[in-house]
Amino acid sequence: MIAAMMLMTIGAFAQQGTTSIGVNLGYAGYGNSYNPFGIGAKVQYEFIDNWRGEFAYNYWFPKDKAGVMDFDLNFHYLFPVAEDIKIYPLAGVNLAMLHGDAYDKKESIFGFNIGAGAEYYLSEQLKLNLDIKYQYNKKTKDGWEYKFDGPVFQMGIAYIF
Repeated sequence: MIAAMMLMTIGAFAQQGTTSIGVNLGYAGYGNSYNPFGIGAKVQYEFIDNWRGEFAYNYWFPKDKAGVMDFDLNFHYLFPVAEDIKIYPLAGVNLAMLHGDAYDKKESIFGFNIGAGAEYYLSEQLKLNLDIKYQYNKKTKDGWEYKFDGPVFQMGIAYIF
């Protein structure tokens, strides 16, 4: 539902700012038994000068038949530091969902993200990025503690249109 609302918002205001679509490779330092490697996709929209919203989906590969996927809704404020380089703080919310054969039921865990990133513009239509964020998702239910709490490192590429 969040994804659909975000995509409708982007379509409605696409003429007002810059939109980009990209992919990420990631490493999650949760420190538990889940596979720390994942891939993702993102849509970014600059709705006011230097203010940007980002919707991202990340799939963390299963380990021992247990995996995680998450949806992020983050906001960035862009600081130009050189002609082709921008840095940004990021803050947002996160929804982590368990997947894999190891689970009887699907669990969803709400949390938050806070961190920083940098992007390098290869051209007017292509940029590279590196994000480092702290992701906090924790839930206790039926005697089980579901915890996806720790640093997340992602690097990616995006097409700007």
